[in-house]
Amino acid sequence: MSSHKEGLRRRTNASLHQDVLKDTPPTDDESSCSDSARSHHEEQLFKQQQTRSTADAASTGALQHPSLSSTQEESILQSLLPWIGLSIWPLFLFLPLLLNHTSRFHYSTTFPRSWYTIHGQNWLNKSIEEGGIWEWGTNKYGGTTPLRHPLGLTLGISAVAIGQFFLLIYFRLHQQQLLGKTTPIQRRGAVKYIYSAALKNHLSQPGGFVLLGLYLTITWVFDMLPPSYYSFSGGIQYTNVILCLICQDFVQYVMHKVEHVAHPKMYRISHKPHHKFTNPKLFDAFDGSVPDTAIMILLPLFITAHVVRTCNVWTYMAFGSSYANWLTLIHSEVTFPWEPVFRCFGLGTAADHHVHHKFFKYNFGHLFMWFDWLAGTYRSPKEVWGKEFNVGV
Repeated sequence: MSSHKEGLRRRTNASLHQDVLKDTPPTDDESSCSDSARSHHEEQLFKQQQTRSTADAASTGALQHPSLSSTQEESILQSLLPWIGLSIWPLFLFLPLLLNHTSRFHYSTTFPRSWYTIHGQNWLNKSIEEGGIWEWGTNKYGGTTPLRHPLGLTLGISAVAIGQFFLLIYFRLHQQQLLGKTTPIQRRGAVKYIYSAALKNHLSQPGGFVLLGLYLTITWVFDMLPPSYYSFSGGIQYTNVILCLICQDFVQYVMHKVEHVAHPKMYRISHKPHHKFTNPKLFDAFDGSVPDTAIMILLPLFITAHVVRTCNVWTYMAFGSSYANWLTLIHSEVTFPWEPVFRCFGLGTAADHHVHHKFFKYNFGHLFMWFDWLAGTYRSPKEVWGKEFNVGV
């Protein structure tokens, strides 16, 4: 019993001792330790917050950086987009390059050999010349009349047509300002027209592609070109292409000047119908009279073929496509991004040709301004900036 009382007393004293410890304020040492622990804990929390803020900032910067890069890329793309038009120049040579420089579509694997092979020099002698001849009808002696095979002719016309196809696609995008802002050449603005109707008129002009196709057919089939023009051997002779373009434009310059100054009646019959366009558009390039096309395009073409006599069929195709499509481009109602560079080298631009259509007595050249420079008939579009023409064209 006494031992039981002793145990109760001890538990009671222990309980009272714990209550006293709870109610007793901490000593200075205990308080200092507690404050130190709390400060250390707060410091750790502050460091963690700083680390988290730094990580968040880095994360935000990482997210923003691609956005800035994307903006820069978009800006670069917008500045380069107008220059896509430069790709149409090699595309004018698409067909001769395709048939001569690719293994899959090479002409030797695409067409029968008898269509393009030339044996010997005298094609009229069938015992020597067996390839590349097209038997057509009968002659007065009861035999057939051998003519040049139309493969080269067909490919040449197709080369021009394919070049026009690429040009018209590009021009439509350019005209609609899908490749960047465009500037009308003349201050009164570009002439308004319905695209489909203008395109139809462009392709169906009797004095344009129709007459040009007839000329090419007659001169090719009836063997009126130098012998090398019928040869499929070799590739595009780029030096000869340039020589043909220069020769063509020189003779065309002379004939153009003659039409203007020889006699009023000659001008009225031949070239005046084309000059009804004082603010021309791209589709007016071949909109003229039959005499005008014959004098200023077909005659120079025939002379050029007999001056530059060493072209092969691929060179003739490349020259024809480049010439026809360049002649189309210089009638455009809006400028192209390459024109300032072209003008530095005297290469024909739309603004240069608009000077001729606007004032009549300047810039008789088409592809090159060199002959106008030499003859003193050149007038720069810059001279009429802010007057008849927009500044910068």
